[in-house]
Amino acid sequence: MIDYVFGLSVRVLLTDKDGKVLILKRSTDSKTNPGKWELPGGKVDQGESFDHALIREVYEETKLRISLDHVVGVSEQNLHVIRAVHIIMSGSIIEGNIKLSHEHEGYAWVFFEKLPEYDMADWLYDFVTNQVTTTDNDHEDEKNNVTSSVKPWLKSIQSSMDKIIKK
Repeated sequence: MIDYVFGLSVRVLLTDKDGKVLILKRSTDSKTNPGKWELPGGKVDQGESFDHALIREVYEETKLRISLDHVVGVSEQNLHVIRAVHIIMSGSIIEGNIKLSHEHEGYAWVFFEKLPEYDMADWLYDFVTNQVTTTDNDHEDEKNNVTSSVKPWLKSIQSSMDKIIKK
């Protein structure tokens, strides 16, 4: 017996020149996560590739044209009947200025470590809090904790930035 129907959602970590991440605030009349902050993206339609879906969703939500780099994580969200799996990728803005659709009522550019200060969708909260791991034996130096908790997505963003700077 299947308890949940699984749905696929795709999200993107877009960063600006200062390393801040773009987050969007859902409309307060939204069916899911009303008034919560999330990464740009959305559902994958049947027969659609997830990269095409992500590029389409970001354009529909923000009017930004983007390119995608790497998968940086995954998160899960339990809705009423659907269990949504969110594939999170890193990406870059190719062109455009942010113009929000009716699905969102605000946006912000935020340093990743400041995201917990926002009222995030549960799947994003889980993703963000799982990015920083500490051990009981490593309380000597907070800087060492931050350095040791850098996840692959941060490395992929750094790699992308290095490529841009070298050009």
